[in-house]
Amino acid sequence: MKRKYRLTFLLGLLVLVTVMPGCGVINRLRAKDALNNGVREFNKGKFDLAQEKFAQALELSPDLTNAQLFYARALNSQFDQNLTEDLGKKTVAAYDDIVAKNRDNAEVVDQSLAFKANVYEKMASINADKAEEYKQLQRDTLIKRAELPSATTKAKADVYYTLGVGYWKESYDMNAGYLLKKQPIPPDVLAKMKPIVSKAHEMLQKAISVEPGYANAWFYEKLVYLEELKVEPSRQKELVAKVNDMQEKYNQIQKEQKEHGGEAASGQ
Repeated sequence: MKRKYRLTFLLGLLVLVTVMPGCGVINRLRAKDALNNGVREFNKGKFDLAQEKFAQALELSPDLTNAQLFYARALNSQFDQNLTEDLGKKTVAAYDDIVAKNRDNAEVVDQSLAFKANVYEKMASINADKAEEYKQLQRDTLIKRAELPSATTKAKADVYYTLGVGYWKESYDMNAGYLLKKQPIPPDVLAKMKPIVSKAHEMLQKAISVEPGYANAWFYEKLVYLEELKVEPSRQKELVAKVNDMQEKYNQIQKEQKEHGGEAASGQ
């Protein structure tokens, strides 16, 4: 009896071992079929239907990177169309999932962080109450891109430049209305501007340290010094000298690159 039971068990185990790999292959083929169907819907602009197809592909084969990417892009496209916070959060979660599952794929991680940062930037514009929170999350995500071991010199410089320009714009937008009306900037606004100006300098200097020939980074450093001049007018002589130095450096790089037939880094 024992022998019969053992034989039955071994036969059952053999069947299980034989069937499982076959199921894996079949599921992967079905996943790729669902992925292709999703791509067709995506290309038609039917992003909700595409999302469903990509979700099916992921159920059948969770490690299928292309399905992960397309699923996130389908959500992202719906977010771009509707700009709701709920869709934004779902899109961010999808990119987080990609990063977690593809840590050894530098290109996929970098691409996912770039899209995620863009989503946070848009979320800041649709929710005034959480604008600062989302802006900071966008900046944190961009910093992660710059700090990736695989990040190129240009990628790092571009990230720091983008952050620096963002901080400059935030400071400028705070006071532009007062200047337009020829009114003095209120002390509380100047107090808010000061740390933002400091962060703008920090990011642009990082861009310059990584890529000294980044012409636009020097140009925006000049604009940041103009912001600093509004905050600390008592340092006028020193700061005006800095403004002139930055403009001179920008002109020099532009001239050198023109002479060598190259183009200045645009940062655009």
